Amino acid sequence: MPRETGTAVAVAAAIALTEAGADNLYAWGEGCLGWRLLEQEGLQLRQELMQPGTSETPHLHRHARQVFYVLEGEMTLRMPEGTLRARPRQAIHVPPGRPHWVRNDGAGDLVFVLVSSPSTAGDRIEVETDGWTPLTSRDANERDDR
Repeated sequence: MPRETGTAVAVAAAIALTEAGADNLYAWGEGCLGWRLLEQEGLQLRQELMQPGTSETPHLHRHARQVFYVLEGEMTLRMPEGTLRARPRQAIHVPPGRPHWVRNDGAGDLVFVLVSSPSTAGDRIEVETDGWTPLTSRDANERDDR
């Protein structure tokens, strides 16, 4: 419970303000950046940036569920049964055990918030894309499926 100290209120140590900066920046994939905003065993919060033409590798998480919330650009999420696209103010939920593959097939940067629960640390299994639904005609201008 907060206690008053003069005109200020002391806040419990569990409450913290975090911002994307050099101290929590990491590089991933091919030219992608991320910021670790919250790293706990049961919950991760990250902001990530993917430049045009970049992608992660197809994978799944055994235990973690993930929510991708798009801030800027257009996210392409491939999965065995097809493709979803999310634009700003849209979210995609990926339950545990579901193979997925995030790509930026757009002309501009893709910026999104990623929430994972529990943490994805040690919970990533790369998967092959053999047998996935072929790309649609809208995807005809995409790069090869690396």
